[in-house]
Amino acid sequence: MEAILKKWEAAMQADPALNDRLQRLNPEGYPATQKGDLVSLAIKGEKKPVVVTWDGSTIRVERKAPKKPFLAWSIDGAMFKEIFLSGKFPPVLVAMNNAQKNIKAQSDHHNGALCLSFLVMLQEVTEGGGKR
Repeated sequence: MEAILKKWEAAMQADPALNDRLQRLNPEGYPATQKGDLVSLAIKGEKKPVVVTWDGSTIRVERKAPKKPFLAWSIDGAMFKEIFLSGKFPPVLVAMNNAQKNIKAQSDHHNGALCLSFLVMLQEVTEGGGKR
């Protein structure tokens, strides 16, 4: 699992379009991307959640206790494997729609779209999710 998380982090750090989105300013000239913990995946059966953090310059994927994440998803270990590792499950948006009661999110379109991009990238680096 740790190798998958490092691969996910490397893919996000190397993506120029994602980097551009992270650096984007809002119309008032302030950073549009929230700094801190953006995504927390609390996988049942794992000791610590998987957290995607943005410090204003670098995106990281770590196992730690999240601090006010933008998007928090409590997910069963078997479902995590099905969504992100099996290659058989539908895209992450369908999975999230089916798990709404286990997801808590703030309401900002820019940060929400980034969080979804992160999860889609996790599916892509592990070749999980629905086949196109």
